[in-house]
Amino acid sequence: MANVMAQKPLLYFEVEKCETLEFSVHNIPGDRYTWDIYRDSTVNYATEKGDVDPVTYFENSNYQGPTVRINWLDAGRYFVRLMVWDEVNCTNNLLVYLVDVRETPLLAELTGDSLCYGELAVVKIVLTGRGPFDLTYTYVSNGNGANEVNVNLVGQVEEEFTVALPPLPVGITEVWVQQIIDECTENLVPSERARVIIFPKPVQSRIYPVSN
Repeated sequence: MANVMAQKPLLYFEVEKCETLEFSVHNIPGDRYTWDIYRDSTVNYATEKGDVDPVTYFENSNYQGPTVRINWLDAGRYFVRLMVWDEVNCTNNLLVYLVDVRETPLLAELTGDSLCYGELAVVKIVLTGRGPFDLTYTYVSNGNGANEVNVNLVGQVEEEFTVALPPLPVGITEVWVQQIIDECTENLVPSERARVIIFPKPVQSRIYPVSN
């Protein structure tokens, strides 16, 4: 039972939201293992059950046995209790873990381009979060809201990628990400806008000799 002595200091972990963390202790034949999760740091872990729904957080709803996996669905500070029961001697012992779950910002940064009319316009998009991502990017040319176009990307895996726009008119086309949804978070606030500037093609002019 040395692995689960209550007088040991708290074991600390820091993870990102949506990350899965595995907890495991040495399996001693005849012992029974149960796990609980708490948000409240003031409770008596020796006597009170966890205040976090185990079915939601424990993978496959499994919160018994020497090894469990916990899916961290929300940011914040948690306490994980392992209770070990010796069924033969009718005794128990416990170990408590401290876990800080960080919120990963779900953001999009876009970089535009400048080119001549008829050339392929490409916009670079960089996402932060935990993919795969479902996102909608939007573009509009010369402030004409009637021509605003939304494009949906489903299951985008890479965090950094480029999108090619169709032939654009001369002038300024603004491009932005309208919304992003990743593994367990959504951001419905439009991103900052990037600009694609389309210049007209240079006009060739003939040079005439000037006679005196």
